[in-house]
Amino acid sequence: MNRVADSAAVAWYDCRTGKINILDESYRDEALAALTPFLTSEPDVTPAAAPRSLPAPPAAAAPSSSQDLATNEPGASLRRRIEEVEPSPLLRTLKRWFRLDAELRPWETGLQGERIAGKSLNRLRRDGWYVLHSVELPSGADIDHVAIGPPGVFTINTKHHRGSRIWLGDHAAMVNGQSTPYVRNSLFEAQRAARLLTHTCGFPVAVHPVLAVVGAATVTVRTAAPSVRLIDGTHAARELSGLSPVLTPPDIERIYAAAREGNTWLATSRKPDHT
Repeated sequence: MNRVADSAAVAWYDCRTGKINILDESYRDEALAALTPFLTSEPDVTPAAAPRSLPAPPAAAAPSSSQDLATNEPGASLRRRIEEVEPSPLLRTLKRWFRLDAELRPWETGLQGERIAGKSLNRLRRDGWYVLHSVELPSGADIDHVAIGPPGVFTINTKHHRGSRIWLGDHAAMVNGQSTPYVRNSLFEAQRAARLLTHTCGFPVAVHPVLAVVGAATVTVRTAAPSVRLIDGTHAARELSGLSPVLTPPDIERIYAAAREGNTWLATSRKPDHT
């Protein structure tokens, strides 16, 4: 072994093969001069192979279009609608104080619910999930959240009903005894998402509909196998994280790459979108 002043090795001699291995080509002459007197035959000088760097781990592909849905915040679509109706934050606050916000109140309530559910869903990212928010469709309607993880792909329709009584049957949901289109709309969102993601990914993508209710006083489920999974939106991550895994990491990456691409969701549909 030959070393320079700072103790770094620059060459070494292999007794079994009779080869001198040069580690630093800038010291070739000095190394040969130092080692050759100790050899009994003409040395075979071989430059040492450069260390091979390991490839970087694969990352989720960036979208090809300029619309990367991964940057959307929870409730982004509702926030834009509110600002279109009343751009001034001060006037929005004054209207709330004086109870003049009848037009804005349903959207602001919905925005608060989506933010609560979205905050919980974002915790899934620590367990290998991807979460998208406010996935807009051509009609102007949107899917509140899309969660992609080991247990599969889920479209989450969030509803904010503080202090209300929620009832879920086989094909319908009621709030304080009043029928709602929540089940129908949630099913439609999941079906459409499955169709579009399957088309973009090139392999079948199953999508499961979820209805996330925020702030309900009571929740009653009157069916053993509901067509839509009903969860507490405040604890959405906890309720989804315990499901059994069905997707491999490569499939999760491929589905997410398609889902975050804005163009994936812009295909027209024969059926009208629902909010």
